[in-house]
Amino acid sequence: MPQFQTVLSIRALLPLAAALTMGTAPRQPDQLAVTLRPDMADGAVAGVAVAMDLPAPADGTLLLAAPVVYPGAPGVADRLSGLAVTDARGPVPLAVSEDAPVKGGFPWYRHWRATRTVQGQVAIRYRAAVMPAGGPGGPAFGLRAVGGGLAASGGGFLLLPENRDALPARLHWDLSAMAKGASAAISYGAGDVVVPGGAQALADSWFMAGPLGHWPATGTRDGFAGTWLGQPVFDVPTALARAGAAHRYLQGYFPHLKGQRAYRIFVQFRDAAPYGGGTALDQSFMLSRGPLAPGEQSEMPSSLFFHEMIHQWTGQIDAPSGISSWFSEGLTTFYEDDLQWRGGFESADAYLAAVNQLARRYFTSKARNMAAADVVKIGFGDEEVRHIVYYRAAMYFHDLDARIRAHSQGQRTLESVLFPLFLSREQGVRFDTEAWLAAIVRELGDEGERDRFKRLILDGTDTLDPLPDAFGPCFARVAAQWDTPHGHVDGWQWQRAAPAGHRAAAPAGACR
Repeated sequence: MPQFQTVLSIRALLPLAAALTMGTAPRQPDQLAVTLRPDMADGAVAGVAVAMDLPAPADGTLLLAAPVVYPGAPGVADRLSGLAVTDARGPVPLAVSEDAPVKGGFPWYRHWRATRTVQGQVAIRYRAAVMPAGGPGGPAFGLRAVGGGLAASGGGFLLLPENRDALPARLHWDLSAMAKGASAAISYGAGDVVVPGGAQALADSWFMAGPLGHWPATGTRDGFAGTWLGQPVFDVPTALARAGAAHRYLQGYFPHLKGQRAYRIFVQFRDAAPYGGGTALDQSFMLSRGPLAPGEQSEMPSSLFFHEMIHQWTGQIDAPSGISSWFSEGLTTFYEDDLQWRGGFESADAYLAAVNQLARRYFTSKARNMAAADVVKIGFGDEEVRHIVYYRAAMYFHDLDARIRAHSQGQRTLESVLFPLFLSREQGVRFDTEAWLAAIVRELGDEGERDRFKRLILDGTDTLDPLPDAFGPCFARVAAQWDTPHGHVDGWQWQRAAPAGHRAAAPAGACR
């Protein structure tokens, strides 16, 4: 139930709306036409004027929404001003309501509903202000001024129609207020683009405009491209060229998403915290980072690039927000270094170091035995707690792979289960936790897998005791101990070992 409801008279906002008048995207039948015009103050982006035009819904109902809180971007709806909606009959009055607040920094929304039916073409005008300097950490979703330009996700600054998702969106950029040579891109392409997914796709897209760098300089390389903003602290073109090769490898490795799909990496270099990290959205991801710390060496973020690109193929599982991270983030973390090693993008020693870092993070985490539901409540308020679902589930997947190999006498692996699920999900078959558990029970012939999963992943009551060959036959398990702020911890690490039948450690190629 909404916490409150008010009626907003649009007539009071018409003077503000007049200030937002701009050239707009050409109107097309049955399209959501969107024009974005960044405005500047003292050489930095101050906000974005937004113009949207769309045909009225058949039933005359108009519903709009913007987040009150978005991860890493509280106050999105509060930074909107000058909202004005008109149709063929004139100004449209709106009633406003809000969702109940959600803990952990996860999204909740403000809603605007037209209090009369709308007719003909509907025009929506407003301005989104950039986030003030500072603020919480978390994903780089909010609208930020960076390096003379802007970077954001659509969910971090746009008010969008809720009931017109089926309309494709036509996006036009008006960069007249920016410095000469400014350009723009979103997840679905550079410059003005048509987005078949409409309003929801815009919300799930990255946006960047200003004095951008592009790789390749024009167009794409086999559908792959990169865009950056700000002062780089590593060789971005080289990093993007390597990421393009990794993307081609991933396209060939997985059995699904075989149609040619564009993919774009965004990188923003911020001058001040918060820096944001890496976050994947559809067909794209954003890396947000700051200047080099004292003593920090310039290093290309190869593992992070790999991790974020893998999200495209691991995808989602139907589960409550936050809880679903055991699959989406855990499986991606499982694959992150595994596929870099298999694909020849990192050495066996680098893979071993990554394995031991993963195990150490799992065993020493203060949240190791915290229930998934409690992790969600804390959410973006504590990064060590939030990331336990990554490490816990990645360890679960590595151990499960070893258990499947042992059960099948080496004839099957985790991917014997995963790949058919990926293909059926792509065909529209529902994929939820029950579907996952049913597949694992069939594979191992043990109903006890349901309770094991619950205790390890959902409740956190059990600590995983992985099989000695959880990371393959070329790595041996050894006991490890750590002293942590919350006490002495026992766990496991791995070292290079000879597989059965070998006197010495096998070459890396024999272990992949």
